[in-house]
Amino acid sequence: MQPFDEITRYRDTVCQQIRWKKAQVGVSTEIENHLCDQRDAYMANGDDEKRATTKAITQMGDAVWIGQELDKTHRPKPQWTLIALTGILMGIGMLVHYFIDTAESSHYTFSPLPFIVAWVLFVACYFIDFSVFGRYPLQFYMATLILSIAGISLSTATYYGQAFWVLGPFSISFAYLSLLFPVAFALLVYAMRSRGYWGILLSGIGFFPLAIILLMTPTLVGFVSYTLSALCVLCFAISRGWFKVHKTRGLLLVLLPTFTTLTFSLLFLAQYYTQRFWSFFHPDQNPFGTGYVYNLIRDFLSQAQFFGQGDFPESGVVPASLPFIKTVYPLTFLAHQFGVVFLAVIIVFLAIFAVFSLYKAWKEKSVLGALIALSIALTFILQCTFYLAANLGYGLIAPLSLPFISYGKSALFLNAALTGFMLSIFRTGEAYEEHQITSRRELAFISYKDGTLSIRLKG
Repeated sequence: MQPFDEITRYRDTVCQQIRWKKAQVGVSTEIENHLCDQRDAYMANGDDEKRATTKAITQMGDAVWIGQELDKTHRPKPQWTLIALTGILMGIGMLVHYFIDTAESSHYTFSPLPFIVAWVLFVACYFIDFSVFGRYPLQFYMATLILSIAGISLSTATYYGQAFWVLGPFSISFAYLSLLFPVAFALLVYAMRSRGYWGILLSGIGFFPLAIILLMTPTLVGFVSYTLSALCVLCFAISRGWFKVHKTRGLLLVLLPTFTTLTFSLLFLAQYYTQRFWSFFHPDQNPFGTGYVYNLIRDFLSQAQFFGQGDFPESGVVPASLPFIKTVYPLTFLAHQFGVVFLAVIIVFLAIFAVFSLYKAWKEKSVLGALIALSIALTFILQCTFYLAANLGYGLIAPLSLPFISYGKSALFLNAALTGFMLSIFRTGEAYEEHQITSRRELAFISYKDGTLSIRLKG
């Protein structure tokens, strides 16, 4: 047997003991590299290759025992804490819907079916292999862009100025594209990494088509959320050195034009939304116009009790008359009906979920996993921030949704799928070193090289 064949046999014996197949590739490379380094060290001291290989393997130890020990540590990491928090938030969402939908004014329209479907989606995405996105990052970005343009162009209805796609009794707001666009942008950043300053510029250029689609929808909160997520993802990639440029110069290349554009945008928005800004800071100046909802929410919350139903405000307005009580302000209504502790509990669970997700995304080892997980965690956090600000009476722009809790089946399903996918990254991320994902790109289903078109039927 040739010396290297002995190394191969030893490596394969070790890997056969590891039950998690996705971890075998990384372990195989690590074992082989270690044995070759050790063999080379013995050869440098005068041993021939065969003797050096035997000594390196002997020093490594019994292959079966090594493999069994590695099997104990190389296993998927179930995300029980985040799974439990997801279940709790869905449970709270179901209760919120039950309280509102079983009210007499709602004609008992409550149904648990949307939450059952959302949980199935969450579990299915939890077991998805996220590395497939690393094989086709630009293709996923372009597919998202093309389908979004087609969707907006073929939108079938407009409600409150926003584009919807309507099919029979079902309707989907295109504003929810803002939940998917941060992931598409993260894939673009992943594809552009290692391309230096050109990679940063191309990522910046790639931001605009998706942003323009959100402005056409239009959804201001979606645009703001997507912009903040994209900015954080791009700066995160630069700060980690994934573009292989001087970090400070790379960050300045992003931040200087961003803040310049932001300054001019705020000046434009300040003029365009003068009335809204004025009502936000001084709602009493226009109590029956743009300041009406601000006053109403703040009155309800000021009369709310710690436990139990709050007092009615002096205006005499009943809580059930709050505009958009189902879609935008259900938490204000419930805080007044059952006490602010109800609102506090929801905020605590959302905060724990957000902090834990952000921490695990920050610690993710693979570039692809870190970028996608960060984009999803930021999307979750920004949704919560805008929604809670509105329900506390300080929302400057209309919120989109509150993950797992607010009304809207599309948002519920999308958030469940995105969260399941994020948890799949945390579950299996450590099995994917960057070179593994990169090498898998060479195993594309369809490839063309040197005049030969190949179709791979076996992974």
